[in-house]
Amino acid sequence: MTYPTVKKKNFFRRNAHDLWRALFTIISYTCVIVDMLTPGIHWSLIVIGGLCVLWIALLYRPQVENTLIKKGCDVLVAVCLYLLLLESVIGGQWGTFVAQIVYFGMLILLGVYFLFYFRDQKRNFLPLFELLVAGMVATLVMLCCRIRLTWPMIVIGSVSLGIQLLMLILYWKPMMHEYHKKFHV
Repeated sequence: MTYPTVKKKNFFRRNAHDLWRALFTIISYTCVIVDMLTPGIHWSLIVIGGLCVLWIALLYRPQVENTLIKKGCDVLVAVCLYLLLLESVIGGQWGTFVAQIVYFGMLILLGVYFLFYFRDQKRNFLPLFELLVAGMVATLVMLCCRIRLTWPMIVIGSVSLGIQLLMLILYWKPMMHEYHKKFHV
C-alpha cells in the first residue's frame, strides 16, 4: 500500500465549503430582493459586505501562501473596505478614520508577529511588505498633495516605516536575501 486508506466522511463534512457558499448566496439574494421591495437605505449592501468579511475571515483558505500573515493581511483589507462601505451606506465621516485605526493596529500586530517569529516567517513577508509600502505611500501622497493628515494616518506612515526599518536593522542579511529572491534584484 503506497497511499493511506481514505477515511469516509459524511455528506456535510465532505461538502461543507459548498454548503456555506450556497447559504451565503441564498442570504445575499434574499436580502437584495427584500431591500429592493422596501424603501429606505440599501441595507442589503451592509449584509452582503458582512458576509464577504466573514467568508474571508473564516472560510477562505488560499491554496498558495496559506499563512497567518497572509490571512491577517486579507482580513485587514476586507475589514477596512467594509468600514468604507458602511460609511458610504450609512453616511458620516467616521469610516475612513476608523479604517485607518484598524489598519495601523493590525500592522502593529502583524509586524510584531513577523519580527518575533522571523526564522519561520521570513519567506512569508511579501503580504506584510505590500501593506507597509501601501501605508508609507498613502502617507507620502497625502503629504505631497497637502491633504490634511489625521493622527491615524501619521501613525500608519510611522508604523510602516518603523516596522520596515526594524526588519532591516534586526535582520539585514536574511531580509536582503529575501528581497533578492522575491524581487529578482
